[in-house]
Amino acid sequence: MLVENESVAVHLSDAMRQMARHPLRLLREWNWKAATTSALLRAGMFFAVNLRSGKQGAVRAMLVEAAYATVAAGLAGAVTQRLRHAEPRGRTAVVVWLLLPTLILSAQAAVHHAMGTPRLRNSMIASFVFAAFATGFNWFAMSRGAFITGEDRSFARDLLLLPKLIVQFLLALPRSIASRSVGVK
Repeated sequence: MLVENESVAVHLSDAMRQMARHPLRLLREWNWKAATTSALLRAGMFFAVNLRSGKQGAVRAMLVEAAYATVAAGLAGAVTQRLRHAEPRGRTAVVVWLLLPTLILSAQAAVHHAMGTPRLRNSMIASFVFAAFATGFNWFAMSRGAFITGEDRSFARDLLLLPKLIVQFLLALPRSIASRSVGVK
């Protein structure tokens, strides 16, 4: 663990019910850290993917994605932050890694289609790959106290922890498999 164990377990259904009953709270809990990092990374990705269609189309795709990601990633970050200690972990993983990215990518495709992003198919493939990594990583990092908003946590501290968090995230699955195979005889 990178930070003190601050987990307060909540049942996934209780957390989901609370968000459904009070959706406007998610706007107040909008995660600016997730929004900032996602908007920067995704905007650059959309620019690069669309550059083959010309500089004007690439810039438009970049600006559309920066605006979209600022809103969507901030809200997704608020949801992820709410679910960072939800149990059971397996069901929470399905929500965080499948349901949330599906909703985000569906809306994202509609926004980019409406705005005329030139290489939409390639952009969405790149976005899917990014989302698959980013949503899981955000959940992992937030469950360890990083990239949390609304508390006295500095963004600079989160960025300093980023390399260590990435390594831990990438090693989590192999370690889990190894620990299970040791226990099975």
